[in-house]
Amino acid sequence: MSRLFLVFLGSVIFLMPPLAFAEEAPSEKAKVVALFKAYKASLKAGDTEGALKSAKQMHALTPVVYGKVSKTHATAAFNLAQLSTVLNHRKDTARYYQEHLDILDALKVQKNDRYLAKLGLLAGAYMKIHKADEAIKYGRRALGLAKELNVSDDIVAAFELNLGSYYYNSYGMGNKAKRQFKKAYELYSQLYGEDHIKTAQALFWLAKIDVGFKKNRRAAEKFENVLDIYNKELPAGDDAILQTHAFLVNVYEKMGDKEKSTEHCIAVATERPLDFDRELDALYKISPKYPYSAQKDGRQGHIIAEFTVDEFGQVKDIKTLEGKNIRTFEKSAHKALSQFRYAPSIVDGKRVETKGVLHKITFKMAPR
Repeated sequence: MSRLFLVFLGSVIFLMPPLAFAEEAPSEKAKVVALFKAYKASLKAGDTEGALKSAKQMHALTPVVYGKVSKTHATAAFNLAQLSTVLNHRKDTARYYQEHLDILDALKVQKNDRYLAKLGLLAGAYMKIHKADEAIKYGRRALGLAKELNVSDDIVAAFELNLGSYYYNSYGMGNKAKRQFKKAYELYSQLYGEDHIKTAQALFWLAKIDVGFKKNRRAAEKFENVLDIYNKELPAGDDAILQTHAFLVNVYEKMGDKEKSTEHCIAVATERPLDFDRELDALYKISPKYPYSAQKDGRQGHIIAEFTVDEFGQVKDIKTLEGKNIRTFEKSAHKALSQFRYAPSIVDGKRVETKGVLHKITFKMAPR
């Protein structure tokens, strides 16, 4: 278990002034100390659920002993946020980081490097629960504080990149995202040069912006540059490499360059880990056209189709297995599926066809 969780609550406890307690405080204080010991023991043993139980009990008790606005209770909230991160309890992660920062603000603590890091954690936690507005709010605060503290350009670039990603995931914020990504790219280029992996990460985001603005040729050039750097700096089959290939499949398909698209479909197939066992998923998809007649009378339905993915990652031999309103939607569904692209399967080092691939396409009208 990471040492990050071992925030030394005990040392805070013993530094608290004795007059801060009511008469029953010593026994309550002993309970907090015992809970902290149990918390540390659970972490050491790798028992995150046990640690979580102790952390929750501490969190409930520290306001009684030390007050709700106290460094000790702030630390208890921080411990819970960290544990929630490990356990992938995303809403709790954001809630407890927020509580921690609120207490620090109420205590008027110094806005230093540690406080900056916690702002970054809170912004990231909100983004993971799709609260982009909150992520942007704290991401902007973090970036502003980073500049105010005069931290290294490397750290400033990281906060620029993070804020850009929050804008990117917010509707209508593409231009704001682009500005942040461009600043990050420029900082990384100045610090490390254009062939550094951090510079490539910023360029990757700029390429995604190009995709969003339908500038596919520019996007392809950027993704190809990113891929060159990733191939030099990362191990074969790394997720970042595979993801870049997948984006290149998309942009080349949109450009109508089947040959280049196929090249990257094959690259995903040959470069992904040997123990790759995820279900076959498309690298490139398009949405089917909703038949006009069905739109007109409000008909909805779905098609479950079976098909073969050939050795080049293309779809063929599509047939409908079942569905609702098949006669209405089958033609549109099949036309969309025929344009999907996949990474072909590899058997004994050779690309082979994959038969029996299933996909469901749902036709559903938005509520009026």
